[in-house]
Formats: sequence, structure tokens, C-alpha cells
Amino acid sequence: MKLKSVSLLPVLALCFVGHTRAQTLDTTSFVVMGEGLAAGMANFGLSSVVQNKDFAALLAAQMGTGMEQPLIQPPGIGDVVGYPGQEVQVQKYPQGAVRQIYLPTDSTKAPIATPPLLITNVSVPGLTLQDALTMKPVAPIVQRSNMKQTVLNMILGYPQLLLANVPLLTQFEYAKAMFPTVTLVELGFYEALNAAVAGNPALMPDPTVFGTSYGTVIAGLRALQSQVIVTTIPNPLDTGYFNSVQAAASIVQATPSVLSLAYNMGPQDYVTRNGLQLISNQLMTLQIPIQEIIPQRGGLGTLPADAVLTATTAAAITSSVNALNAQIVAAAKANGAVVYDLNAFMHKIKVAGTTAGTSAVTGDYLGGFYSLDGIYPGATGHALITNDILAFLNQTYHQSFPLLNLTSVAATDPALQYLKPALGGQLFTPRSLGIGN
Repeated sequence: MKLKSVSLLPVLALCFVGHTRAQTLDTTSFVVMGEGLAAGMANFGLSSVVQNKDFAALLAAQMGTGMEQPLIQPPGIGDVVGYPGQEVQVQKYPQGAVRQIYLPTDSTKAPIATPPLLITNVSVPGLTLQDALTMKPVAPIVQRSNMKQTVLNMILGYPQLLLANVPLLTQFEYAKAMFPTVTLVELGFYEALNAAVAGNPALMPDPTVFGTSYGTVIAGLRALQSQVIVTTIPNPLDTGYFNSVQAAASIVQATPSVLSLAYNMGPQDYVTRNGLQLISNQLMTLQIPIQEIIPQRGGLGTLPADAVLTATTAAAITSSVNALNAQIVAAAKANGAVVYDLNAFMHKIKVAGTTAGTSAVTGDYLGGFYSLDGIYPGATGHALITNDILAFLNQTYHQSFPLLNLTSVAATDPALQYLKPALGGQLFTPRSLGIGN
């Protein structure tokens, strides 16, 4: 049975959606605040490969407004939570200036020869809500021992750190300095991801403190007369990084009983993306008798703590995410913002999947929605999010923004071409592995 990651949010949202429907949506200046999801992080880094296709850029294009992206040359920069941190290297072959020339969302316009002086997608991978309020660019641009500061410098401090007498701003200050007529805020996801991949719910922020800080962001933007759209925090368990025992068994081409018997997994446990790789390697490279493979988890092999998220910890993470989302809804209601329930949308993808053109898309690892890191979406995933937000905006503000053609997006998305386990192929079973009765 799936843990439900949404509960009272739709009911709470209805408490103030009637008020917001009377408002108009002026898209003259569109600003996005967020972390890796809104920045376009994918495939273990931030680069223009997906930045150009992330939901922020796609929304701007469909709404007919500009979006100045801080594009990063491939192979990108930044760490992805759940994986070992990278050495800070800027430039990294084949990068040149690192910040890439700007490719406008309007295909009829010529590329700008240099990166933009100012940006309107101020999202920074790895940023927490508190970071958005307090963290500023710091010289030098490249901080050899601090990847997050380096990424923030490249996004919010470039070229400001190269100029004299130019103010250095937090993400929140930068967003306000753009005088947005509409602002989308996607913050809090990094905190949830960090707690989930560490298997430690205690790393989640205190809900009351979080709600106060979130209210500060909304109130500051609303004071500029900006329409503010906030997103709820997706439950990390709905990403491709976490997979149910049933889904994990399918990916490693085993029956679920293999995972329960060989690794002592319960039916409500989750296997992480790293766990999938370890299990697959163990199953595919059995070169010695089963009895000689260390049986510390009750059978086939050894798995580190970050390979499995127990049902108890998963339930605690879900409860914490719901508590933070309740604070977001309350802060939005108190300050005249609207709430787009991204959490509910991502949960729906995880539970039921969807289609993009003729392609089936699921939220499990290699299911087409997420990139190879399992944390952040690929092009099709971003397009699906975009269409859902557009439908929300059309309904909330009585607009008629056109939806994306998902067929054309899916046709060129590598995330839908990943090699998946062959259906009907040979499965590992307890009998074939010589375990169980």
C-alpha cells in the first residue's frame, strides 16, 4: 500500500482560492525562486541540456513572457543530494566561460552573444528556504571547498562579483529587485530530499519556523504588488530515487520475494537508486556460493544503510512533508498568494503514471519522468509539470495559455529511451538463487 503524501491540502486551498480567482495575472515580469527542481537540475548536475527545457522556461514561453536563464555549459556544475559530492572544478572540460550564451525562449530572436546581466530564474540548486533569505554571493567566484557557494556565485553573483560597487543580493533580494508582476516560488524541496536520502526525519525544518520564513518571502513579494504562486513540496518518496519493493524488483529483474527473503525488506520499505545498483550488481555477478556472501541483512548480500528506507522512516518523512506543506498553505492564505499543489501532482505520477503522446511515463526509476539521478525530472517530466501548472493558471486566473505538445517533447527525450529491463525476461527467484524454502 502506498503512503499517501497529500491529505488536507486541497481542502485548505479551497479556503482561499475563491479570493484569488478575482485577481488578474500580469505576466509582464515573471520571476522564479527555487532550488534544483526549478533551476533545471538533471542527470547529476545543472546544465543547459535540461535548463532550456525545465518547467520555468517552458511556462514563460507558453505565457508569452521573457525568461532570463543563467545557463550553464555542459557537463554542468553542482552536487545532487544522495550522491557523493564532486570536486569543485570550474571550468570543467569542455566548458569555456561556464555561463553559456543566452538562448531566448522566442525562437524568432537571435541568441545574445554574452550571458545576460540580470536573470529572472534565480533558482539555485541546493538552496534551502533559509539560504534563500540569507545566503549571498561571496568572492572569489570559485570556492574550492564549497560547491553550493560556487553554484550560487555563478548564478546570483555573475557578473556582479567581477564588478565594483555592485550590490550582492540573496535570492529573495534578487527576486524583489526584478520587480516581478508574477512570482513562482518553489522552495523546501531540498530540505525534504536531504532528510529522506539521509534516512533522518530529524533533519527536516521545524514547521513553525519554516512557515514564518515562508511568510516573509510571500509578504515581501506581495508588497511589490506581485501575484505570487507557491508550490507545495513534493514528497521525496515520489521521486525515482525511492522505489517500492514491487517496483525495485521489476527493475532488477527479480521477484519481490527475492528482496524480502534475501535482504529482509518489508512490503512498505523503499529501495533507493543506489540500492538498486548494488542489488543488481550482486544478482548479476554471483560467482561464489550463496552461503559465502555476507548475510548481514538476512540472506543474499550486504547493503549499506542508504540503500533502503524503512517504512517507519518513510512514514515520518511523509508526515514532516505534509506539516511543511500545511505551513505553506497557511502562509499563502495569510498573504494573498495562490498554491499550486506540486506534491499532489508528483504523487499522482508515482502512483498511477501517465502518458506523453504514445509513451507511458511512470515515476519509478527509469520510468521516463525522472532523469538518471532519479531526483530531478527529464524533459518530459518538466513538460508534464508545465502543462499541469498551465491548467491550474488557466482555471485560477481565467486565462487560456496553450498547453505543450507532449508528443513532440517525448519523441526527443533521452529519459524515455533509457534501457529498461525486458518484459517477460528471466527473473531471479528464491529458487534460482537457492534461498528460502
